Amino acid sequence: MSPTETVQSFLKAWEPANGWKTAIRDYFTADCVYENVGLTNTTGPAASIAVLEAMAKQLPFVSLKVDMLGIAAQGNTVMTERVDHLLGADGKALVSIRLMGVFEVQGGKIKAWRDYFDSRAVGG
Repeated sequence: MSPTETVQSFLKAWEPANGWKTAIRDYFTADCVYENVGLTNTTGPAASIAVLEAMAKQLPFVSLKVDMLGIAAQGNTVMTERVDHLLGADGKALVSIRLMGVFEVQGGKIKAWRDYFDSRAVGG
């Protein structure tokens, strides 16, 4: 699987309820750095899941639907322009966030993931 396909598959895996937990466990390297620039910065799947669980307590999302506006890769680095729709248990969008993401892929796994967005979109 190419780095672009890895990122696309990872984001698609977030669509089922609580699929984000499985996606992180399946696609992150043990030392993956996940950062919402200016808000959170974690290392490893367990820490990343813990941060997202805390976020889900404040904004009760259970899944994510991504509208991919653009995707480009150079080597193992994949850049995305997306609209992420955080969905509640009823499948309705709680919030939609337009953002840019950078993924570094190594051996079919995500070694680093940085998202850049206006945190005011989620009350930050």
